[in-house]
Amino acid sequence: MIRKRQLLINAITSVVQVVVTGGSFLVLYRFVKDTLGIEYFGVWSLVLATTSVSSIANLGLATSAVKFVSMHLAREREDRVVGIVQTAVISLGIFLALVLVGLYPFLAKIVEVPLDPALVPAALSILPYALVSFWLNASAGVLQGCLDGYQRIDLRSALLTAASLTYLLLAFILVPQRGLVGLAQAQVLQAGLLLAGSWLLLKRLLPALPVLPYRWSKDAFKEMLGYSLNLQIISASKLLFEPLTKILVMNFGGAAVAGYFEFAYRMVFQLRALIVTAHQAIVPTIADLQERQPALVKELYKTSFRLVLYLILGVLPFFIALTPLISRLWIGSYETTFVTFAVLIFIGWFLNMLSNPAYFAYLGIGTLRWNVIGHLVIGLLNGGLGLLLGWLYGGIGVVAGFVIALLVGSLTIALAYQREYRIRFSALVQRQSILLGGAGLAGLALALLVYELAQPSWSLFGLAVIVLGSYAVVVIVPLWIHPARHQLQSWFTDLLFRRSSDIDSTKK
Repeated sequence: MIRKRQLLINAITSVVQVVVTGGSFLVLYRFVKDTLGIEYFGVWSLVLATTSVSSIANLGLATSAVKFVSMHLAREREDRVVGIVQTAVISLGIFLALVLVGLYPFLAKIVEVPLDPALVPAALSILPYALVSFWLNASAGVLQGCLDGYQRIDLRSALLTAASLTYLLLAFILVPQRGLVGLAQAQVLQAGLLLAGSWLLLKRLLPALPVLPYRWSKDAFKEMLGYSLNLQIISASKLLFEPLTKILVMNFGGAAVAGYFEFAYRMVFQLRALIVTAHQAIVPTIADLQERQPALVKELYKTSFRLVLYLILGVLPFFIALTPLISRLWIGSYETTFVTFAVLIFIGWFLNMLSNPAYFAYLGIGTLRWNVIGHLVIGLLNGGLGLLLGWLYGGIGVVAGFVIALLVGSLTIALAYQREYRIRFSALVQRQSILLGGAGLAGLALALLVYELAQPSWSLFGLAVIVLGSYAVVVIVPLWIHPARHQLQSWFTDLLFRRSSDIDSTKK
């Protein structure tokens, strides 16, 4: 049995959290750019990307916690869960602290390489704060993984929503007084509150937890470590994604171009998260199913793939059409660099979501080989293509290389899962999806044409209305008649009028 009501609540609250977080980042980024300038914004982005090198030391414990908390709750072994929670947070906290101290001189040198010498002191002034906030966020991430294991993603989402609003408020207070250092200090304070809040929420679900973690279990650590070694490879390979891309963009394009890349990347990632965070709610459900009804995992995959495909086909062309308007609203003018980056990143990260059903299914059942291979493919291709295309075409070439690498690695994971479970592509793509895809492209073309014709004389609000209307006229019927729309409506009806249901709806 799947607790479908809780699954839907998790998905909805995840979407709400993403909307609030995205809105707060929209305000924060514009505020920081206007207060400090685009170059210092690029410096901040680079330091955060460089700090993420430390993720090689996170031991993969956050994702392991989702798997093993879900598994032992299904086996009704709460005492084991208590040991897992404490062991995970103690292990990560101590090990990561030691690594961060050792890495500091190395990271300081990395930060200096792509920067103009005049910007180096500013970068070095915020590096210690970035490392502390990274440690706090990583420790909180383990506890949030435990909340996910309880299938209480709604609690985690509420906490993250409050944290993002707190960060925005602190930035408004500290940035005008202390500049870039104030922004870094705001991030440290937010991360500390997030860690404390995560522990308190988890203790509410698991009263047997002590006030502070103190008990370390060798057996629990060995159990999680065996699973997390593959996750550690994934974490290390992710250093060749966003961090390397930002460093290369800074090197081949400069601080201002890196700043616009951060704007575009954050915007796309937040919009993408509207779908991904809701979909990620199924990971603990799959872990639970693997223990109770493993035959249903395949059916859940088919349903989730069709739903993700429906959402991508519906919203990707629309977001691309809105990008020029977003540039004028968010940045204050039409910036060609921002728009180009945004379109490329939209294509890469949204099409990447087609691999998410396979990726999350592998996480849920505990088979990570193809996830690791996919990440290594992305990382290695991104490094090679980023250097080559960056040398030839500058910052735009770096981002184009990243998108190519992302699509190739994502396809590797999806095809491997479908081959392993003998799922034909024709069983996943309905004819209504083909119709919707064609309508989306036609709607995009019409919306861009309308924008070009109207933008010299229309207001920003008027442009937004006619661009949205142009796209909607073409796409609304294919969206409405698609089977996924009926399924979504059915699920929301269950959420509102039923307390629980089984997985029958996933077999449609």
